[in-house]
Amino acid sequence: MSDGGTSVLSYGESAVYVDLGVESAPDRAARTHAAASALREVFPGSDVVVGGGVVVLANVACSDEVVRTIKAAVSGAARAHVSGRTHVIPVVYDGPDLEAVAGTLGVSTEAVVRLHAEREVTVELVGFLPGFGYCGPIDPRLVLPRRSSPRPRVAAGSVGIAGTFTGIYPFDSPGGWNLLGRAPGAALFDPGRNPPILFSPGDRVRFEPVSEAEAMPARKEVVPNEQSTRALVVEAAPACATVQDGGRAGQLARGLPPSGPLDPETHAAANEAVGNTPDAAAIEVPLGALTVRARGELILSVDGAAPIRLADGESFRVEEGPRAVRYLAARGGIDVPMALGARATLLVARLGGAAGRALRRRDVVAVGDPETAATRPSRHSTPAVENEIATIVIDEGPHRSRFPADALDVLLTSTFTVSRLGDRVGQRLEGANIPRDRPDLALPVPMLRGAVQVTTDGTPIVLGPDHPTTGGYPVLAVVRRASLGALARRRPGEHLRFVRGA
Repeated sequence: MSDGGTSVLSYGESAVYVDLGVESAPDRAARTHAAASALREVFPGSDVVVGGGVVVLANVACSDEVVRTIKAAVSGAARAHVSGRTHVIPVVYDGPDLEAVAGTLGVSTEAVVRLHAEREVTVELVGFLPGFGYCGPIDPRLVLPRRSSPRPRVAAGSVGIAGTFTGIYPFDSPGGWNLLGRAPGAALFDPGRNPPILFSPGDRVRFEPVSEAEAMPARKEVVPNEQSTRALVVEAAPACATVQDGGRAGQLARGLPPSGPLDPETHAAANEAVGNTPDAAAIEVPLGALTVRARGELILSVDGAAPIRLADGESFRVEEGPRAVRYLAARGGIDVPMALGARATLLVARLGGAAGRALRRRDVVAVGDPETAATRPSRHSTPAVENEIATIVIDEGPHRSRFPADALDVLLTSTFTVSRLGDRVGQRLEGANIPRDRPDLALPVPMLRGAVQVTTDGTPIVLGPDHPTTGGYPVLAVVRRASLGALARRRPGEHLRFVRGA
């Protein structure tokens, strides 16, 4: 396979962005997957993630030698035929954008439904959310850009279109696609199934219009009743307190974001203060207070402060502080079950932690054996509170060419305010609008934590640990790992600015 138009770019500190130059090729999917397969052989320790005509190698630093190796591997990649299954997905076409799409196209809503359902589409890649398949190409008459600003919440099962693709949202999540309907019976991701993701690249999908009465009900969540002789009993919790360990490494290619702590520095400090390894599971407490009661004798630390000892039945409160997020660690670690390689909670997929959800009153969270902790409790070390305006260090992103010439200068010379519209998926910033000069019709490409996406209306969003694994909004910059904690500790209404890394 010729590498004719292949370009290799740095994607932050430790990832490489490989644009194969095949965006308009009829065999784009086959060529992209062939290149990915070749790169997995050459870089076995990397997480190789596929996008539309793009491959990203995570955990690889860009260098001249790496660029030469990548180009050699891509040029020698053999194309392979990808066969797949056929899925018939019942859809209720009552989406909130159906009439607007019909109006934009100058046709009836019935015509939109017909154009969407008549064509069998192929799964080109799986990403964005666990189980989300990018299916296409759709009928050319349905090709529309993404919304200028993504919705903060799109309901699970929603069926949307964007560019040449259609797809189904597996979970409630933010999203910028045009929503035509919903498929409430589609179990796109099930961690108890092997494989957990329903769609695979090469699978074919047909959408079948059905009435509300014919639609299958959504699955109900089943929450196990965890018991333990050593545990924390939750007496009060804020809206989104979760269990987080170091996260799921090496899962991006499967469509799973890393999860893990919003503030890796403070999470590690809390664990080390009680003698745990830095990546042990702890409780993340964002924007609020948490009250717990000890079951058995426990040793705790908040944010790396000096450890305290709780007697059986004694209560402890993690107060809301100047930071947006705090961490409660217990010697022995929070001992929830492992789920696909980690204890970290991925809220959007209902995976890990306390049955995949936020902690709530009366939850019993098991604590591991304190004798298995790595060391004796260490000297406490709590990360310092930042100045009035935090400084966030960035590197240039891989999509600079998709912006006007002054876009990066605007990002670097402006002061931004942390929006209340932020969560573990991404943090929106308010302030100057970053210049954009084209509609969002680009193919989906792999995303990484710290990527600074810019929506069509110029809003910068810094992706968090539960970020979509692929996305369509361009990435202007990437936040360095050392600055992730400083960003996470900013409360809504507080300020920050970006500086280019040396």
